[in-house]
Order: sequence, then structure tokens, then C-alpha cells
Amino acid sequence: MNPVVLWFASGDSLYAGAVVLLLAIVLSPHLGQRWLLRLRNVAAWLALAMIVMACPPFAWIVDAVFLVAFVFWFVSPTLASAAIWVRLRTAASGVLLVLLLVLLAVELCHRAMPVIVRVGSDHLVVIGDSISSGIDPSVPAWPLVMQQMTGVSVKNLAQPGAQVISGITMAEEVTPEDRVVLIELGGNDLLGGVPSDEFGQRLESILAKLTAPGRTVVMFELPLLPHKVAYGWIQRRLAKKYGVWLIPKRYFTNVIGGRNATTDGLHLSEAGSHRMATIVAQALSRVLKSPMNTLSISDLWN
Repeated sequence: MNPVVLWFASGDSLYAGAVVLLLAIVLSPHLGQRWLLRLRNVAAWLALAMIVMACPPFAWIVDAVFLVAFVFWFVSPTLASAAIWVRLRTAASGVLLVLLLVLLAVELCHRAMPVIVRVGSDHLVVIGDSISSGIDPSVPAWPLVMQQMTGVSVKNLAQPGAQVISGITMAEEVTPEDRVVLIELGGNDLLGGVPSDEFGQRLESILAKLTAPGRTVVMFELPLLPHKVAYGWIQRRLAKKYGVWLIPKRYFTNVIGGRNATTDGLHLSEAGSHRMATIVAQALSRVLKSPMNTLSISDLWN
């Protein structure tokens, strides 16, 4: 897949866009020449595009307030030079600066891999689509690769082409003895145009079935498209509601963006399966134990 597309999908363009916009805000009062103002305008719109394409899943009201603040700040240099307009320009710059820093801080909290330390198990259950089931019999799916790497048994319920609605059926196969469950679903819903409210209802049905005392549930965050930002907001809301751990979307994009990691730009090759297995094993290293030696698989990475 195109590296630029993956850069946007990972959400990393948010931070580059934020830096450019911060510089534009800080330097704007000192730009007296017309060509410098034009350069500021170009930089500001470029920064906004990078922020939008990163698809940070904020509520729509937050996006609306940010956009209003941006537009007012952008047009403020063209306003009259009376004292009241000078104060309004200063206020617009301040509001936009504070909003940008707050939103950036919020999103940074969702960037790092969480330290998953809840109830452990000697095996893992995977609920997923073709990323986890594989589509080529000659290419081992990452759950099998992880099992071979760590000695931890993996019960792979993933199905090719599965949408979130399919996960409801998969969840019914999870038994009380299955204490660590990983969900890798939603990509087919997103690409297939499933409305966000339907996606949310189906995902909540899965989480309601799976979450229980004594069970650790982990879910991959979805790389988003600008018109599907609601998917990310829904994932985070439901993860918080049901106590589900989220693996940030940049880890998945890092997997498929690796050298020779996919067979078609999305589905994992053998190299991609190894990368995915390694990331999942590291993320779950504190809650999965190998039955061969009863030690946490975190020992594999020390």
C-alpha cells in the first residue's frame, strides 16, 4: 500500500499538521509582508488537511468548534486595525492554540501501546476477519505463527470477509475458560459502507457478550477514512464502557506498511504474519502464559 496513504491511516499526519499549524499561529502576528501572509495561508490549509486526513475520532461538536476557531483565526488578518479587532484577532489565535494543544494531548494518550495487566490465561481466542484467518492456504495466518513462536495455544475463530455482525456468532463460541480474547474486526464494515450506527450496535452486542469478570478483552483500533471517523469514536466509547483494551491503529498500519508484509496491499504475507504475531504477542505478554513452562511470554522479549 502507498506509504503516504498509510501515513494518513496511522494518524501520524495529525502531529505533523499540528506542528505546522502551531508555527503558523505563533508567527502570524509578525508577518507583515504580503508574500509571507500568502505562505502562512498555504501552510495553514496544508496543516488543516493533514489534521483532517489523520481522522482523529473526536465528537462532531469538537470538530465544529475547532473549524470555527480556525476560520476566524485565518480571516482575522484581513479585519480592520481598530483596537477591538486587534483584541479579537488575539483571542482567536489564543482559542485556536489552546484547542490544538488540548486535542493533540488527548490524541497522544491513544498513541502508545497500553500495558495490559488484567486476568491472564494459557491461551488466546481471536475473533476476526481475513487479516486473522488468512486467504491463502500456503501463507500461515498470524495466530498460527504466534502459537508457534510462543507456545501459547491460539483458538482462531476468524473468518474471511467477516463483518462485525459475524463477530456476534463468533462470540457465542467463546467459553468461560477463554479468559483472553482479541477482536480484529470492522475493516470490512468500513470499506463496505455499513452505517456507523449499525456498526456501533453490532460491536456493542459483541462486547456485551464477551466482557465478563475474569476475562481480558483486547481490540484493534481501526484505521479510518474521513467520512468514517464515527467508527473510531464508537470504538473508543464502547472500549471505555466495557473495559476493553485498545491497540492503537498505528500498530496495524506499521504491520502492513512493512517490507513485503502483504500480498495485495492489505492481506498479510508470511513476513506480515510474523510482524503481526510479534506485535500481538508483545501486547499480550503480561496476560498470556506458555503451558510449556508456565512463564509469561514477556520473558521472550527480555
